Amino acid sequence: MELVDESGDKVTVVFEGRLSREKILQLADLAELYGGNFDGRLGGGSESKLDRLLGVVEKCFPFGYFTSRDVLEAFQAEFREPIPLTTVSTYLCRLADRAVLQRVGSGRGCIRYRVARGEYNPLHEQRIA
Repeated sequence: MELVDESGDKVTVVFEGRLSREKILQLADLAELYGGNFDGRLGGGSESKLDRLLGVVEKCFPFGYFTSRDVLEAFQAEFREPIPLTTVSTYLCRLADRAVLQRVGSGRGCIRYRVARGEYNPLHEQRIA
């Protein structure tokens, strides 16, 4: 399988052995992290896990700070599906890198986030005119 991002960078993934549902879901997570889009063929819904996580953040935490664990619990309550804490943390970090979220603190358990306000639109990751 090959994943290609907007700039043309390519990642090739090769599986050897048996593919389980868990491995396929991990592959879908990798594709989402890399910026690929499977249109729900592997993940089940048409909206990516990252998009659903951002929706939960905006719905449950529009103001104030939250942690990865807060988002994990809200995501699982909203969608009634498991998601690893490491995946939540990675997605939140990626959203902070894109200036969709603001990140405060460092170290294990001390990192907090909040929705960025002002110059960026968190839903569409585009500058507001």
